[in-house]
Order: sequence, then C-alpha cells, then structure tokens
Amino acid sequence: MGSSVRQYLIVAQKYDRGNAACTVGLDITELRETETALALTGKAVESSSEAISMTDANGNHIFQNPAFTQLFDYRNVSELNAIGGLLSLIVDKRVAKKISERMMSGSGWKGEVTCRTRRGQIIQILMRIDVIRDATDKITGFVAVSTDITERKQAEKQLRENERRFRSLIENSTDIIQILDSHGIYQYVSPSQERILGYTSTELIGKSVLELIHPNDRWWVEQDIEEVKQYPKMRRGLGEYQVRHKNGSWCVLEAMVMNLLDDESVQGIVINCHDVTEKKSAQEKLRRQSFYDSLTDLPNRALLMDRLQQALGYIHINSSNLFAVLTINLDRFKIINESHGHSMGDKLLIEIAQRIKTCLRPGDTVARIGSDEFVILLEKIDDREDAIGSATLIQEAIARPLELDGDKLSITASIGIVISSDDYKWAGDLVRDANIAMDQAKVQNPGSYLVFTSSMHSYVTEMMQLERDLRQAVDMLEEFSFSCSIANTFLLNYQPIVSLSTGDLVGFEALARWRNSERGMVSPIKFIPIAEETGLIIPLGQWVFWEACRQLQEWQKIYSQTNLTIAINISSKQFSQSNLILQIQRILEKTGIDVQGLKIEITESVVMDNAESATKVLSHLRELGMQLSVDDFGTGYSSLSYLHRFPINTLKIDKSFVTNMGVNGENCEIVRAIVTLAHSLGLDVVAEGIETEEQLTQLKDLGCEYGQGYLFSKPVNVTEATALLGTNFF
Repeated sequence: MGSSVRQYLIVAQKYDRGNAACTVGLDITELRETETALALTGKAVESSSEAISMTDANGNHIFQNPAFTQLFDYRNVSELNAIGGLLSLIVDKRVAKKISERMMSGSGWKGEVTCRTRRGQIIQILMRIDVIRDATDKITGFVAVSTDITERKQAEKQLRENERRFRSLIENSTDIIQILDSHGIYQYVSPSQERILGYTSTELIGKSVLELIHPNDRWWVEQDIEEVKQYPKMRRGLGEYQVRHKNGSWCVLEAMVMNLLDDESVQGIVINCHDVTEKKSAQEKLRRQSFYDSLTDLPNRALLMDRLQQALGYIHINSSNLFAVLTINLDRFKIINESHGHSMGDKLLIEIAQRIKTCLRPGDTVARIGSDEFVILLEKIDDREDAIGSATLIQEAIARPLELDGDKLSITASIGIVISSDDYKWAGDLVRDANIAMDQAKVQNPGSYLVFTSSMHSYVTEMMQLERDLRQAVDMLEEFSFSCSIANTFLLNYQPIVSLSTGDLVGFEALARWRNSERGMVSPIKFIPIAEETGLIIPLGQWVFWEACRQLQEWQKIYSQTNLTIAINISSKQFSQSNLILQIQRILEKTGIDVQGLKIEITESVVMDNAESATKVLSHLRELGMQLSVDDFGTGYSSLSYLHRFPINTLKIDKSFVTNMGVNGENCEIVRAIVTLAHSLGLDVVAEGIETEEQLTQLKDLGCEYGQGYLFSKPVNVTEATALLGTNFF
C-alpha cells in the first residue's frame, strides 16, 4: 500500500492539578490543500488574460483582476461601484436590465455585449456570469469573465461586408460566374446567367455545361476544360464560343476557366464568362460596312477586289481556272434618278441588284462599286461564251419593265466583259479593262455588251491623247478671247432648216467643228463626248454661243428676212451653270442681235434631269425673247406631265425615227404620235435626218412643219451658208 502525508493541528494543555496534560490532534490536511488551491487559484486569476470580476449578492463590485482593470480602465472596485457596478458598462441598458433580472433569479448568463470603457471606448465583449452559492445553496455573489472580442467582431463584420460586397458584385456583374464539378456539371451559376442567357439557377444546376454550347464549339471547349482539370490552379482563356439563349437565339461568350477543384472553399472548375454578343454584332456591322454596300447589301469595291485577287491566285496555280469580270452600267440612270427623285433611284438600284443576283450561280459575286455601276465575278467558266451568255441573261433581266410606287419604268444596261488570263496580275487591271469595254459598248450602242480586246487599249490611249489636244485647243480659245485665227481652231458649220410646206430656208442649226493642225478635221462624234465628260463643253459651248450670235448679227444686217433663226445646242453641263442666264445676257448685249432669231435647243434628258429647276431656267430664257426647242425628242425619258409645263416652242424628232419611217410602220406611228402631241400643246415640229423624197412626203402628210437633212443640205461652212440665204429647196 502506498503511504500519504497528512497534516495535523496539535493542541496540548497542562492542567494545574497534578501533572496531567491533554493533547488534541486535528487533521487539517484538506484545509491546507484548500488553502493551497485557493492560493493557486488567486494567482491564476491575477495572471489570467481574461477580465475576471466578482460581485456580491447585492450587485456590488467586490473584485477585479488586472486584466479587467486593463480592459475597462477602472483602477479599483470603488470607481466601478461609483457608476453602478459591472452591468453599468453595458451600452444597451435594456440588455443590462435583462442580465440583472436573470442574475437576481439565480441564473447565470452568457452572451455578447457592447461595453464602454472609462475613457469612452466602445468594445465588444463575450461575457459569462456564473452564480456563487454557499453550502446552503444561498447566492453569495457572482463571478464574471469578460473576453475582448472587438477585433474578432470587426473581422467578422469586415468578412460579412466583403461577402456582401462580393455577393452584390456577383449578382450585378455583367459577367456570368459558373462553378462546375469535375464532370462539367453545373454546381453554381451567378444570377447574371438569367439576365444574359435567360436561365434560372434551378434550370441549370445538375446539367452539363456542354448542353448549351453550340455544336461547332462544343468539342474544343470540352477539350480545353479537360486540359485545365489536369493542373490545379491552372487558368486559361477559352476564347469565344456560342451559347444557346433560352429564347433559342445564340449568344457569344468570351470565357476564362480556372481549376479550383483543390480549393476547399470552391471545390470546382470556375468559368468566368463575358457576353460579347453586342460587341460581335457591332464588329460584324462594321465589317459589313467595310465590305458591303449599305443600299443594296451587295459586296462593295473592297470585298470585290479581294475576291478578284484570290481568283487571280487560283488561275496562276492552274491556268484552266478561267473566270470572267463583267462591269455593268445603267443607261440614262441619272435621268430617272433626277426626274423621279433619289428615293425612287435607290429603289430602282435595289431592284436591279436583286435581278442581277437571280441571274448568277452560287459562288459568283456581284458588287456595287458606284452609283449605278455593278461588277460581277463569274468563277469557273469554260470559255468566253459562258460570260457572254450571263451578260445577255443579265441585260434581259434588267430590261424587263418594272413598276415602282405606281410609276412604270424601263432601263437598259451596257456591259463590258474581260476574260481572265495569265497576263493579269492585279485585280484593278481586270476592272479597268472591263470598264474600257463597257465604255465602248455604251458609246457604240447603249444597252449592248462588248468583250475586251487588247486593241481597246489603243482606243483608250487615242482618247486620252485626243482629250489632251482638245484641252489645249479650248485653252487657246480662252487665251485668244474666242478668236479663231489659230492653227488649232474651232469653227461652226450650219445645216439649213427648211419649211416643209413652202420649201423656204427658215434658219440654220449651228454645229461645232474642230480643225486640228495634226489630225485635220475631228469628228464631233469623237470630241463632243470627251468635252462633255471633262467639262470642256462649258467654255466650248460659250464660244459656240458667241460665234453663232455674231454670225446671226451679220446675216440680220445683210438679209432682210427677219424670221431667219439660228438654233444653238446647250449641253447639260452648260444648262446646270448657275450663271448661264447672265452669260447669255452679256453675249446678247455685245452682239446686239434681234433675239427673236435665236433658238435654244436642249435635249429632253437635260430638262428631265431636274424638271423643277429646268422650268425656271427655260422661263428666264423665254423672257429674254428667244425660242426654245427640245432636241432628239422620243429617244430619252420623257414625262408628259412635265412637258406641258415647259415654256417651249418646238419639238425636234430624232433622225432615228425618220430614217426608218419607210420600212418600219411602228416608227411612222411614233412620228405621227409626236406630231399630234406637239400640235395639241401648241408646238411646231422639226424633223431631223430627212434624206429621201419618200420621207419628205410622209412628214408633210403627217403635218410636220419643218425639216433638216441631207436631202436639203449637209452642214456647210459660213461662206456656203451665206450663199444659201433666200434659197427655196422645192
């Protein structure tokens, strides 16, 4: 058996009687142990980091350890009792009252409270109050242990704030946050998923992420996710892929994926998706604006040239890969555009674009590269006949009558064709040569086609040289103030106009001629179109007007017939000049002619270019006293609703109708209709191009008043014209 040491308190007492003595031994082992324990407890309380305090049964503060003093800054029990004891430290008095009531009922309490220190500092306390009872179970006091949890509460508050902020960011983020398990199954989706893709969380949780991804993107997205799964913490971009919206449309997402399977707080594959659908749509819109025509939605020049260059690349690899380029230009489109308005012109272009597309095969390209100019790339043709067949088909489609906004219209197209060859290296050369062919087709026979040949380059070179010489000649005209006494000179020829009822000469039409020192006489068929295109027609036209008026002045002096007229043509560019009336007034003042002998001729296309402004200009010319005539009537686009509003005197029938009157009954009826129309409007009629007696007879029978043509005289110089004054041609 073991042994133990016990402590005793020995009390000895000697009695006076005799030698007797009494000794009493009291075992105080437990007492000493208790005292030791109390001493140790006291030291523990004193050295504890917890704030410990004691209160008696009446609530008086009777003890506090150093930690309490340090925490609450009350140096002794008296200071604390002076303000009401321990519970007075609690800020919320309602809480303090509840704790007090609980203590008085003999129960302890534990909880978190907000306290105020002696210096006024607010701190968060975890407080535990225990009841002290004696052996009879009577309450003798209370012991309170207070732990400062201020920093912890602040950390918790910060954590909650961070969580709230993070949650708010997630909920309001424009990005979608997805968490997948290792099998690619949705474990979490942020609320933005519903806003962007239309799906609620409950509709997606438990489903595979691949279900919503477009089949074209599904495989590579799956492969990228699988690769990320192999490496913890790995992050990589998924790029852009399509995801099906709940409404069935496709959205484009740009995503970043990260492997957080080993992260205890996540345990998943995190995908951060950004919706780039609008961005892609805007990019596509910009791309279409860069490569497509906004009106017709056809490819534009940039896209066409790119495809042409690719086609050239293929032919250099394999010369059998023939292709053709067709340039299409609408004939007299400007007249329709100006007379009916640009809105109607736009509708016409849209319709023409659709008609051209219906004539093409899959893989062919039609582009709009100018106002009324289209270019077609015909790929994989067998020979030039394929291209010609397509051109014919397109021309037939364009020429079909159409009705827009209640107006019936018809239009033709001139087409230039170039066939590919190894000689071509650049797309621009193909278009250039196709344009050359188209221009020649337009000049020779509007509404036709021509296949480019190398000889056409010589024609273009010749036209460029002719333009240079013409420009020099016009410059010299202006330099010498319209004098004709120079080597490169212009002159006027005059073609007689005859009364078909009497045979008398009634006037002349003034026609410009150009005599070049090296070329000799240059045909007006060659130089007039160049002058029109380059704008040289304006100074040249001024000279014609001046010279014709000067000559009329001389004839009016020497020839007593006061009704002799000279007809002068005015081009569209001259007619559109803002100072045209002022120019004419100055010439009339300088020459002093009888204005009644002057007749201005304009084509129907000129007046129909802008009918409203044309009416104003024509009215000004009539106010000056001159006569007005519409030239080449019936060959262009006329609007009868406007014709009666123009202050004109004469209609001139184009020679193309007169020439075929004898062999084409339809032409004869057209002439009859023009004469009838003119007379109904109070106008007289001049027929051009009379060459036979048969034509003369027919025109007289139809009631045509005047005529001109080789039957009477070709255009002659001024000397010969002067000799014809007073002539009767019957």
